[in-house]
Amino acid sequence: MDTMTPTGLPARSTETSLLTVEGLAKSFGPTRALRACSLELRAGEVHALMGENGSGKSTLVKILAGVHRPDEGRILLAEDPVAPRGPRGAITSGVATVFQEVQCVSRQSVLDNLWLGTDGVVRRARGAGLAPEERRARAGQVLTRLLGTCPDLDAPAGSLSLSERQTLAIARSLLRDPRVLILDEATSALDVATRDRLFGACRELTGQGGAVLFISHRMDEVEQIADRVTVLRSGESVGTLEREHADIATLVHLMTGGETLVQSEGAERPAPGTVVLAGQGLNLRAGEIVGLAGLEGQGQDEYIRSLSSSSAAGGTVAYVARDRREESIFPPLSIRENFTASTLARDARAGLISTAQARERFAEYRERLKIRLGRDSDAITTLSGGNQQKVVIARALAGGPEVLLLNDPTRGIDIGAKHDVYALLRDLVASGMAIVMLSTEVDEHLELMDRVVVFREGRPAAELERESLTRAALVTEFFGSADDETDDIDETTQHASASPPTPAPSRFARLLGERTWVVPAMLAVALLIANVVEQHSFLAWHSWILTFAELATPGLAAMASTPAILGGGGGIDISIAPLFVMVSVVIEVMLLGNGVSSAIVVIPAAVLFGAAVGAINGALINYGRYQAVVATLCMNFILSGFALAYAPSPVSGTTGWLTSLGSTVGGVPGGLILLSVPLIVWAGLGRTPFVRTLSAVGGSEITAYTAGVNVLAVRVLGYALGGGIAGLAGVAIVAQLHQAEADTGFVTPFILLAIAAVALGGTSLGGGRGGLTGSLLGAAVIFLIENLLGALHISSFWSQAVYGATLIAAVLFAARTAQIGTRRTR
Repeated sequence: MDTMTPTGLPARSTETSLLTVEGLAKSFGPTRALRACSLELRAGEVHALMGENGSGKSTLVKILAGVHRPDEGRILLAEDPVAPRGPRGAITSGVATVFQEVQCVSRQSVLDNLWLGTDGVVRRARGAGLAPEERRARAGQVLTRLLGTCPDLDAPAGSLSLSERQTLAIARSLLRDPRVLILDEATSALDVATRDRLFGACRELTGQGGAVLFISHRMDEVEQIADRVTVLRSGESVGTLEREHADIATLVHLMTGGETLVQSEGAERPAPGTVVLAGQGLNLRAGEIVGLAGLEGQGQDEYIRSLSSSSAAGGTVAYVARDRREESIFPPLSIRENFTASTLARDARAGLISTAQARERFAEYRERLKIRLGRDSDAITTLSGGNQQKVVIARALAGGPEVLLLNDPTRGIDIGAKHDVYALLRDLVASGMAIVMLSTEVDEHLELMDRVVVFREGRPAAELERESLTRAALVTEFFGSADDETDDIDETTQHASASPPTPAPSRFARLLGERTWVVPAMLAVALLIANVVEQHSFLAWHSWILTFAELATPGLAAMASTPAILGGGGGIDISIAPLFVMVSVVIEVMLLGNGVSSAIVVIPAAVLFGAAVGAINGALINYGRYQAVVATLCMNFILSGFALAYAPSPVSGTTGWLTSLGSTVGGVPGGLILLSVPLIVWAGLGRTPFVRTLSAVGGSEITAYTAGVNVLAVRVLGYALGGGIAGLAGVAIVAQLHQAEADTGFVTPFILLAIAAVALGGTSLGGGRGGLTGSLLGAAVIFLIENLLGALHISSFWSQAVYGATLIAAVLFAARTAQIGTRRTR
């Protein structure tokens, strides 16, 4: 066994050190996450890192991955000091990390997810194996190596199972050819077969001189794969053990400092009570724990989800989801706010929320579940995974349920936290609560369950009572018993199914999910036909010229709003309308008013002015950390003020090319030309990494950042692009009206119209889905609705009502197609 020096540094080995950590320390406010963390990772070894939740493992991993910077200490990579300033820097140095929480961009393809972060913002990475056809081939090879088969590389990543999505994150790291691979609880979401293939890939990496830092709370995995084990406790390295000395008793002693984790279960279990949840093959009784087991993907996950919508006799059902980050926690909120999210009414006093009452309620569960935290007002993301899970369980219990459904609740949490949860569950059962718990760990079923339902091929296939629960019996049922007898299952259970397999969406449904512009395109065609029927003159050429001229400004405004929204982070730019009005003032007052009338000067000046303002907005929001609404609202006021100062009344003026642009240029409607320019630019950017990367940032900022994407630069460029399009909208106004109008009554409607058109065009206001084509079609739909209602002589009141109802219907339909686009099909 390696010894520890008085300073906490491991004795330096004569073998080649690939990664050395010396005395790292890191604090978050008053919380000391790391105190004196040191370890040595040798070339050719798999080195396990263990410790209780809150011991500092996740903080250490994030420092090595470039997410955090240490307060003290240093990191050596092949004896050279390194200080990565972000995940991209760490990846470039040869350190690739797979984090505990499954990270993928659900709406993007499997292939795009695998190579996310490899390219620059607008330039594609070059080098061996990076040509498009080579990327596809390498992606298929790595996924086949890990999964045994290769999924459809063009399918959305959200259509994969949880295990497959985690494998996707692992494959992304392996494709970087790392010298050091860090697996932070990466096996917790994997099925056994995929885990074993991953272990084979790890041995291939170490056989080539690389190294693996392996974090897991599963002792069997550590015994199977680790060459050495380092233990952290309270942010300090307390020991490094060779494989032969890393027995469970020694490891537990190092992790806990000798503290007893949980008292032995000595008392007999009380007899279960009456049935509280019946149906679906499960007669759940008060005072019992029923386990759901089986190989990954056999239907148990769908089954427990279906139970969450059931009603218990005389009580409520609480459900704790499996995917903590995606389904359970609210990252922007504090620990206390996450706890009270579903029971806020209990803290209300005269219609106001009492913080003192909420804190008092949380304190009870904090002590009961042994939640380790600094202040309950800290963000929940400051907690370790295990403590986050305890908060989620506390929230479920705060509602006073009669039935508690737990979907793999101890996935990725340490031994101490597990036993805290075990003790809590025993107390709950003793008090009469009924619990259904899906677990992927055999030992958990043996220790906790009164009976276990085993799933095979999408349905319950066997039920084992407590007295017949053994490891051999359980694993045998995973694969089917020798004679495949099911006499111990009642007839209802035998034929019950968790839920019927989700049917694969049709090709048309997939089209709606993947091509967000299809819905507004269909609406636009239908409205165009209705307009033609109502007013035949609509087909006349002069009408088309006028239509494109009138559509140019709102269409460009909608497209200008799209990049910021697509990039996520609440990026709604409400300064777009004042910006293009300011551009029109610049054209009329500063350029045309001073004799500068050349299109070669005016158009670039308008676009560059808009892009500069957009870049300022993006910098304030992303680097200055201002809320998007706050920053763009301030810019709204600034631009409106300057516009009114230079043009307190409408300023008229035009020139030959502007007059033509308001009509036709070479026989082509000028409005059509203006609308085509952003679409052509967007199509060109679509051939670079930018559009996919912007969508990835909007779809999952954390995934994009940890994959090496420069998130801030991508978003700032998105704002600048939107500003440039707004500058073009300023040209469109002057071309149509031959004047600049800065009155707020003229500006305000465009603000709401632009956002409405973006939503109507299928772009998710949360980011990650959509594009300029849909936004332009959304603006066209609004224009055609107003035009049709005007032709029908309907009052402005009904015009607004119909317009609003259409928008609501279209947005709901677009949301539905988004779900179809990522529906699991495998």
